Amino acid sequence: MITRDMLCEAGRFNKPHGIKGEISVTLSPEAEDADLASVRCIFVEMEGIMVPFFISSLRPKTAETSLVTLEGIDSEEKLRPFVNRDFYLLRSDIPEPEGLDPDADGFYASDFIGFEAEDIELGRLGTITDVNDVTDNVLFIITRPGGGELLVPVADEFIDEIDIEGRRLVTDLPQGIIDLN
Repeated sequence: MITRDMLCEAGRFNKPHGIKGEISVTLSPEAEDADLASVRCIFVEMEGIMVPFFISSLRPKTAETSLVTLEGIDSEEKLRPFVNRDFYLLRSDIPEPEGLDPDADGFYASDFIGFEAEDIELGRLGTITDVNDVTDNVLFIITRPGGGELLVPVADEFIDEIDIEGRRLVTDLPQGIIDLN
C-alpha cells in the first residue's frame, strides 16, 4: 500500500486542453527534474485517499508545462475533478536535483528567455524576450537594443554557443536571415 510519506507533491493540474481528455500540468520546483514519461503513475488525493492514475500520453507544451492524458479520462467532463488539483509522485521517481548541464537534452526554447543573443558575424542582436511557438517553426523573439523585434528560428544548426552562467546565446545565422524581419 502506498502511504503519504512515500509520495512527494510533484505538481498541479491546470486546465483541460482540447476536448479529448488532455490536461495541462505544471511540475512543482521540487519535482522539476522528474521525468513524467518514465513514471508508472501519478497520484491524486480523492476523498482522502491517494488514487493512482496511469499516464497514457505526455507531450511538452512549454518549459514549465506539459500536456497529459490519463488512462480512462477521455473527455473534458471527466477532467473537471482534476482542474487546479495537486498531484503526487513516488519519492523514488524524483531524482536528486543536479546542476544545469548544457550538454544534456531537455532544453526548451523558453529556457532562454532573458538571455542576451549575439551572432558570430553580426554581433549583439538583443535580449530574448519571448518565444513564438504557435506554429511548427518556433522562433525566438529578440528585443533589439534600439527597440523593435527580431524573429530568429530556434534551430540547433543556428546555435553556436550557449553560456548558461553568463546567460548568453551565440548564433551563427545564415546570411540574409536578419533582412527577413
